[in-house]
Amino acid sequence: MSRVSVILSIFDQPRAFRFSLIGYQRQTYRDFELCIADDGSDDETKRIIEEFARTSDIPVRHVWQENTGYRRAKIANEAVKVSMGEIILLSDGDCIPHRDFVGAHAERGGPNTFCVGGYVRLSADASKALTLENVRAGDYENAMTSKDRRQFQMTHWKSLWGVMWGKMNKPKVYGCNISCGRDVYVGVNGYDENYDGFGKEDSDLRNRMRRYGARPVSLWGKAWVYHVDDVIDPKIRQRRVPRRKNPGYYYRKDTPIRCLNGLEKLDRVSS
Repeated sequence: MSRVSVILSIFDQPRAFRFSLIGYQRQTYRDFELCIADDGSDDETKRIIEEFARTSDIPVRHVWQENTGYRRAKIANEAVKVSMGEIILLSDGDCIPHRDFVGAHAERGGPNTFCVGGYVRLSADASKALTLENVRAGDYENAMTSKDRRQFQMTHWKSLWGVMWGKMNKPKVYGCNISCGRDVYVGVNGYDENYDGFGKEDSDLRNRMRRYGARPVSLWGKAWVYHVDDVIDPKIRQRRVPRRKNPGYYYRKDTPIRCLNGLEKLDRVSS
């Protein structure tokens, strides 16, 4: 059984996805599996996964759902259900991990813990310049700038102070860089699948993990990924269903720690 299960959410970005998979093949830490949470991609993505599974030593699992709009929370839960790792590491298939990404989460994560980190945004030009060869060589790692490092350090200290002062909206969290012990993910019942067609599911997960009592760890500056601009994958813009807006759901009162519509479907509020 792998220690870490990387839950990689993806939707119709085949070029970026190939680069992301190469990034996982380059990881210094090897005790992990990839669980692809596919939110309705077409057969091109399926072929990429099958090819990678044949040629890589990394265990690969693939779950898929129909493209009816943004349903990342639901498909991520489905991927967690088939995963085997002690640590659940959530990221996206349009992000290339730096070489120590999984290792940093494996080192600092574990039971009753959740870890968060950041990302470096690659410009449209930098994304267009990516090739299979220069990604294998790790050239994308040079995109980290001194400005990025300063921003990571600032966010790290803000996160630490926020946690110290009991702020539930800290540490800063992005869905491409969250890990938690399996006990924590199960304890809060995973992602709330009522976040259907709109965002904020990651912040909601963070808030419920904090209230559950999980120990927060900031990996800002220690674990990061490189986000590839979707300009290189026009297919996603052609097949994307426009998102709905429902800001009131996130800001509602009396949000249960164990969401009702998550890994399990609960009949009553459990707090």
